[in-house]
Amino acid sequence: MAAGVVAVALVGGPLSQLALASPAQAAETVRQDEPVCVGSKQATMSAVFDAVLQASKPILPQPYLDNYEGIRAEGQARLKSVGISTLSVSNPASVYSTDDEAGINKYGDPITQYIVTQLMNVKAGREGAVIRAENLTLGQAIETAYAVIYTTAVIPANIVAGMIPSMFAVGPVSAGTLISLPLKLGTKGFTAIYEAAREQLETSCVVWTTKAVADRAGEPDPALDYGFRAPAFVEALASELDIAGPDCLAVSGMPLSRVLSRTTSHLTSVEADPARRAQIEDQRSRLEWIMANAMVPASLIPAHPDDFSSIEKFLSMGLGLVPKVGGAATDALIGLGHNVFAGKDFSKLVPLGTLTVGDSLTAAYFSYALTSQVMELVFDESMNAMSAAWTGASGGVGALVNPFEWIPSPFPLINAPNVYGLVTYHHVLNSVCIASEADK
Repeated sequence: MAAGVVAVALVGGPLSQLALASPAQAAETVRQDEPVCVGSKQATMSAVFDAVLQASKPILPQPYLDNYEGIRAEGQARLKSVGISTLSVSNPASVYSTDDEAGINKYGDPITQYIVTQLMNVKAGREGAVIRAENLTLGQAIETAYAVIYTTAVIPANIVAGMIPSMFAVGPVSAGTLISLPLKLGTKGFTAIYEAAREQLETSCVVWTTKAVADRAGEPDPALDYGFRAPAFVEALASELDIAGPDCLAVSGMPLSRVLSRTTSHLTSVEADPARRAQIEDQRSRLEWIMANAMVPASLIPAHPDDFSSIEKFLSMGLGLVPKVGGAATDALIGLGHNVFAGKDFSKLVPLGTLTVGDSLTAAYFSYALTSQVMELVFDESMNAMSAAWTGASGGVGALVNPFEWIPSPFPLINAPNVYGLVTYHHVLNSVCIASEADK
C-alpha cells in the first residue's frame, strides 16, 4: 500500500493531483469541523485506502464496480481489525521536530529513528501500546518499511559489495568491480529515492480527512495494550531523555566534565555503603583533576563526515575512489580542512574536560577507521605479494586461475561496528538531550 502511494505521488497520478497546497495551507482555509487535506504525517491508512480505491475507479472492471461499496467496507474492516505493536513502528523525524537543524533531522538514519521512536514510546509508557492499522499513518508505514529494507537489504548489500574480490580481469577493470558497482549504486539510488519521496509526501496534500482524525493519526488505541514493559534501566534512561533542539542541548554536545559529574553523582546516590561512596568521590576527584589539567589540541580532531558541506561530501566521494589512500585518510584531511575554514586555531590547547561527547566519538570513529585502513593496506599488499609469487612459481600459467584473487576482503565486516554501530550511537546522541539539562 505505502509503495503504491509513493509511486502514484511521484509519477503524478490521481493522488498527486491533490497536491495543490501544502497541508498547513489547506488547514488554514477551513474550519476545524470541516475536512482538511494532509500530508503523509497525518494521512491514515484508512484515508489512503479510500483515496487509492477512489482513484482506481476508472480502471476497475465492472464486477468490481458493482461491488465497490462492499470492497471498500471489507478493506476498512480488515484495517480496523489489525493491531500493530508500537515496537514494530518507526516514526518519521518530522513527528518529533520540524527544525531542519535539529539532530534527528540532520542525522536521523533509519536505525537511529527507530531507536529514538522506541525511547520516546518508553518515556510515554507506550511500549506495550497497539496502533490500529486503520490509524497507522502513511509516514509511519514508509519509515518502518524503509527501516526494515535498510537493515535487511541496504546494509548487507553494502557489506557484500565491499567484500567481493577482484577474481579476474575483464578488460581494464576486474570482474569484482563489475559486480560490486551495481550494488553500491543501487543502494545509493534507493536511499535517494526514499528521501525524495518522503519529503514530497510530507509536504504535499495527499488525502482528505477530518481534523479529528488527523489529530489522532498515528496514535495508539487507548483500549489496547499488549502488556509489554521495558526493563527498569531502559525506563529510567528514557525518562531522562527528550528530543534535542534549540532549547535542549544534544547529549553529543555535553562536555566530558559534565558527563563525569552526572555519572558520579548518580553512582553516589544509589550506593548505600559509605565506604564505596567515598571511593567513588575519590575517583571523581582524580578524574576531574586529569580533565582539568590534561591539555589536548581539540582542533586536530577532524570534523565528522556527517557535518561536511555539500562540496566536502562530493570531495569525500571522489577522493574515496583513490587507490590505497582513499577513504578514512582522505576524509580525515577533508575534516581538518573543514576546521581550517571554520577558523579553528590548531595551536590552541584546551582542557580534556571541555571536549564534548561528540568530539570523543568522532576521534574514536577516525581512530577505528584509520587503523582499519592501514590493516587493509597491509592485507592488500600481502595478497599482491602472494599472488605474484603464485604466478612466478607456475611460470605464468597460474595467472589464469589465481586463488589469491578470489579471497574476499574481510574489512567491510571489520568496519561494520564502526560504520553501523558507533556512527548510529553518535546519531542517537545527536538526536536526544537530557531534559534536566535543558535550562543549564
